[in-house]
Amino acid sequence: MKKILLYAAVIGAIALIIAGASRSVSYASEALDMCFEMIIPTLFPFFICSGLLIYSGFCEVLAKAFRFCMMPLFRINPAGSSAFILGIVSGYPLGAVTAGELYTNNYLSKTEAERLLAFCNNSGPLFILGSVGAAVYSDMRLGVMLYVSHILAALTVGIIFRFYKTSKYVAPPTVMGTPKRPIGEIFNIALQNAISSILTVCGAVLFFSVISRLFLDLLPLSSGLDAVASGVCEFVTGTLKISSLDVSTASKMILTSAVVGFAGLSVHIQVMAVVSKYGLSLKPYMIGKLLHGMIAAFYTYIYLRLRPIAAFTFAPSAGRAFAAVSVYEAIFAAIAILACGACAIWLYLRNCNCDKSAIESKKT
Repeated sequence: MKKILLYAAVIGAIALIIAGASRSVSYASEALDMCFEMIIPTLFPFFICSGLLIYSGFCEVLAKAFRFCMMPLFRINPAGSSAFILGIVSGYPLGAVTAGELYTNNYLSKTEAERLLAFCNNSGPLFILGSVGAAVYSDMRLGVMLYVSHILAALTVGIIFRFYKTSKYVAPPTVMGTPKRPIGEIFNIALQNAISSILTVCGAVLFFSVISRLFLDLLPLSSGLDAVASGVCEFVTGTLKISSLDVSTASKMILTSAVVGFAGLSVHIQVMAVVSKYGLSLKPYMIGKLLHGMIAAFYTYIYLRLRPIAAFTFAPSAGRAFAAVSVYEAIFAAIAILACGACAIWLYLRNCNCDKSAIESKKT
């Protein structure tokens, strides 16, 4: 049945491309322009920097630094912090790749890796702040708001999935370590992986942008539904369409937050291709991304209720963009961090009490 569905989908895609050959070329050209103007400049340097951090041993430092919260908050070995941090710093699909590598090298159990997949694969700050905030909406502060909502949603999904297969949790005894390499070899590996990753991302954007637009042309959708449907298929194209809707900026922010949180089918296909060789279940990942999109949109809505768009003072230049972030964003982020920290401490103390009671019951 899966093969039949695959064959039907591929044949249908070929038929769409042949039937709309001229539009296919036009859509492909626009997608390439988007890759060259938005995706490659904002993501490629970060892919290289992330690779340098991974292969130089920085993941081991992260594992030690976040040991205090990974287990009580997410019920994941501290080594998993590297996948989460790199996922929110560099963007899709590095978080999923790192989680799979941690599982392959026995730093995580299978259940831990599946929990981690549900919330570690996220959009990076360069895309949200640079591409969406600065390039699309011409205001870095909107990008900051979206990024804060995005990270809070990821943390929320991670806390929810700490209850995923709790009875099957097994903490591996492996201690994380990184082989020593010369800096030239590290840079070469990081560069090759960055080239492979950016080609994969741009290829997926190009393919899904063309196919989704050809398919949506056949449907009698309004501009709003067309923008959301485009975001479900490929979130970069969906973000651009949402920005051009004739609705309020607040509505655009909420829709953009949902689309970026869900990530789109193009990203999910990339993750499927990466995760398939590790033998991990994708159900937690797909459920996690659905929750992520809804929760991120909810957090954005709450933020905009507390501080409407009209209260924003737009930064006059890119040089002052970060300086223009007001105390409201700092307070919002600080409250979220304190809440997560308090939750981590509560869960840690609760686990300690459960362990003590279990030991006492065994003695009796």
